[in-house]
Amino acid sequence: MDPDIKIMHVVQPLKLQPQSCVKVCLSSDYNRKHPLADTYMHSEFQAFGKKFSVNREADPVDIVWEDRVKENPRLFNATKFRIHSVETVDDNEVLMSLGVTDYKEFLGTNWAPHAQFLQSQGEELHGNSQIFLSDALGVGASVITSDDFLIFLCRSEHCAEAPGTYDVPGGHAEPKEIIGDVPLKDISLSSFDCGKVVHEIFDSILREVTDEVNIPRQSLSAPLYTGTHRNLTSAGRPSVAFEIKCALSREEVLNLYRKGNQSEADESTNILFVPWKEIPNLDSSSPELWNKMAPSAKGNLTVLCMAYGVKSF
Repeated sequence: MDPDIKIMHVVQPLKLQPQSCVKVCLSSDYNRKHPLADTYMHSEFQAFGKKFSVNREADPVDIVWEDRVKENPRLFNATKFRIHSVETVDDNEVLMSLGVTDYKEFLGTNWAPHAQFLQSQGEELHGNSQIFLSDALGVGASVITSDDFLIFLCRSEHCAEAPGTYDVPGGHAEPKEIIGDVPLKDISLSSFDCGKVVHEIFDSILREVTDEVNIPRQSLSAPLYTGTHRNLTSAGRPSVAFEIKCALSREEVLNLYRKGNQSEADESTNILFVPWKEIPNLDSSSPELWNKMAPSAKGNLTVLCMAYGVKSF
């Protein structure tokens, strides 16, 4: 297994799951827990070339967020779903236990300079290394063209995560698509319809493929869930992986991408196509390319191969 990733859940071989077979359980119990101020007392962390101390008056999430926004004014906050766990239940259905978080919490915990400290404290105090982390739910898709190529995008240097690496199309499911632009502190999970949450998770990855690659919706199949993986370079941030079949060829997708009409064209600088037959052994046959892959791409490909039973780890 690649050291950048950890697998949380995979469907049974050759049983990729449609939207109708995925359920969610929503509870505030699955939100990020906030460590007591005493957890941080007398602690110092290095961030952005300077040291900062944490005390009762300073929220580490606020400190990290302010520094990140100064570094990249393009950043903006928005609510996200939080993955607590994923499991297979009766009749091969998939059950996701979810809470809510936001991007500010994500950068201020999973991407914070003290993320390992939060993990160690979570393990020590609660037996759960992720309990103090945002663990915002990401989505990503292995998009397969009609002539059996997988699509990868080279991430722009201004991307907050994994800049300059090759990644699968992806992003986040958005609570605001269901309940509007409500701040995290005002969200009540009882206001969500579970069916709409599942729909948003599946719909969000179709939006991302369209927005990032410029492939029209009508050329994309319904997503199939393959599994969920963690990005260990961002303190175990989880991402839900899908397979999407594209009715267009590699050449047709390339032409659409080059037109630059996609709404998120500035998030990538190039497109790459890799034959599906090369994916199971990509880490050994093309280590240089594999090492240029973002952890989210590595996780997505690993889960895909396991879901098809073409490789085990």
